[in-house]
Amino acid sequence: MELPTAELKKHFKVVLKMKTLFIVLSLCIMSVVMWGSYFLPKKYMAESTVFIEHNVIKELVKDIAITPSMEDRLRVLRYAMLSRGLILRVFKDLDLDSKARNDKELEDMIQDFQQRTSIAVKGNDLFIVSILDQSPKLARDYVNTLVRRYVEENTTSKREEAYGAGRFLNEQIVAQKTKLDKAEDAIIKYRQDKGIYLAVDEKSIIHDIKYYNDQLEGLKIEKNELKATSGSIKNQLKGVDQYSVSVMRHTENRSVKALENKLNALLVRYTENYPEVVKLKAEIEALKKQGTVQKDADKSAEPEQSTINPIYQELKQRELQTEAAIEANDAKQGQIRAMVASRERELRNIPESKRKLMDLEQERDAFKELYGKLLNRQGQSDVSKEMEVADKSTTFRIVDPAVLPQKPASPNRVKIFLAAIFLGLAGGLGGVFVRDGIDTSVKRTKTLRDLGYQVLAVIPKIYNEEAEKAVIKRDRKLYAIAGSYLVVLCVTMLLEIVGFSYVDDIVSLVNLPMFLDGIKQTARGIF
Repeated sequence: MELPTAELKKHFKVVLKMKTLFIVLSLCIMSVVMWGSYFLPKKYMAESTVFIEHNVIKELVKDIAITPSMEDRLRVLRYAMLSRGLILRVFKDLDLDSKARNDKELEDMIQDFQQRTSIAVKGNDLFIVSILDQSPKLARDYVNTLVRRYVEENTTSKREEAYGAGRFLNEQIVAQKTKLDKAEDAIIKYRQDKGIYLAVDEKSIIHDIKYYNDQLEGLKIEKNELKATSGSIKNQLKGVDQYSVSVMRHTENRSVKALENKLNALLVRYTENYPEVVKLKAEIEALKKQGTVQKDADKSAEPEQSTINPIYQELKQRELQTEAAIEANDAKQGQIRAMVASRERELRNIPESKRKLMDLEQERDAFKELYGKLLNRQGQSDVSKEMEVADKSTTFRIVDPAVLPQKPASPNRVKIFLAAIFLGLAGGLGGVFVRDGIDTSVKRTKTLRDLGYQVLAVIPKIYNEEAEKAVIKRDRKLYAIAGSYLVVLCVTMLLEIVGFSYVDDIVSLVNLPMFLDGIKQTARGIF
């Protein structure tokens, strides 16, 4: 601890030795900073607070309506409000664009306002827009116009989005309905053209083909049996006479006409191959032959008569029945073969038909699904549009518009005065130590001994009372002047703290900032 203390004492002695330099330099730095702050241009801050209001209806229609995301708007809030287009429209509203003599000056003005405009977002419910400007009226008007423009354009854009979405959905619904109707018509027409192939599936057709083939095999077996029966009957007919001769009494036979009437009645319901029809024909033929024989024969009590052999007649009837059964079997086989061929064609055409039908149905289902979604979205769009028109969604509400600032926000003289005191003390100490550092005189005997010189004697400082009094008097005068001036500075700072800027009022009479600003504008115009 001894070494730092010794160093502090050493530095303190240096300051005491050069106290005049320290005091003068410190007060000069403080004066320059403090009094210079009064000549800095005054800048007034105007700010407006905008509240983001979430309507309770938004929660009630959360799953019904779709409202613009406020989080997305807040993320780009600064870029939207400081966009060139919006600021240019604000300039036109305030007639600021007329102050620019060319496009370059206009662009410089836009960039200047973009840099000086501050936008502070407080969470998701609040943001503050502010600006510093030398004109309090311009600052107020600019902030209010900027906020009003943004709120109006934001509301307008949301409504345009809602109406635009509704128009787009209506157009798409009409287009999708047209496509859906065309797809339905195509399916109906295809079903009408290919209905036979689409009514059943492959398993049913395969089952039918198998069933028909089984029937066909049964018919083939039945036909073979019928052919065998027919051959047997023909062989039997070869050994049986067709007619038999008998002696009959001359009695009255059944009337041929009665048999013919009965035959005609049977032919109405049956074919000529019907057994009863064949039998009646044979009897009628026999009776007719008998009548012819009776006319030519001699009249006798018991004439001879030729009649059909009953056995032959029965065999012939069976032969005819067998032939008819064979023909019916052939017809049935042909019909079944045609049905099998038709089913096979259906089976070959079903995959292609169903594939095409599936494609048509998939296309129809896609249009139908999209059409349903569009109808649902249209309902949401209508609710959203009504919410935007009635301002029932999230809205911006200006809770604190900018007012005409009465006091400048810049420069902050209290901070400047505190900084001036710190800089003055630091500058005074720095000047003393620099002055001491460039002093090459020897101040201690130790320094000479360190350099290798032998110190023979040390002459003490001769005390001079008058000189000492003069020094003390001069120091007191210095302290008094410096103290008084420091008191003035402190009082000035206290006045700034409590809000009384008398010095500022005096300086304002000189109007130096306006004079300097005029010089600056003139120089800018020249160069």
